[in-house]
Amino acid sequence: MFIQFGVKLIGIVYLAFGIIGFFPFDFINPMHNEGVGARYLFNLVAINYLHNIIHLTIGISALLSIKTLSRAQRWGKICGPVLLILFVGGMVQAFIEGLPNDQMFLGLVPLNSPGHILHLVTGGIVLYLGLASPSAAGVETDSL
Repeated sequence: MFIQFGVKLIGIVYLAFGIIGFFPFDFINPMHNEGVGARYLFNLVAINYLHNIIHLTIGISALLSIKTLSRAQRWGKICGPVLLILFVGGMVQAFIEGLPNDQMFLGLVPLNSPGHILHLVTGGIVLYLGLASPSAAGVETDSL
């Protein structure tokens, strides 16, 4: 239950970020013309349409995976490392570029420090959920 609830919560957050990111309202997602010229989700995380689609994909895939414990854990074992690799890749590119406020990761997706932190924290949580022992997470298992 705990693992599936955690995956569901992360899924809802990413789904919400993906949907809200499409809102062209400056009070929610103001445009920052300096840097890479991206909108900022809640005035924090640099986003564009592709970034929003990626957030939607993460959220939807998480919500589809919570039907069973094994699927939720498999999702965590796949998505957690992907988010952590994105964090590391973004940080490497940022160091190569001289630590700019914003960057275009691989020329496609805008990233900035709040985005890096989001990917690091959620990637760690998701990987933990994928690797957590069901018994340690409060799930009763049948023993023979």
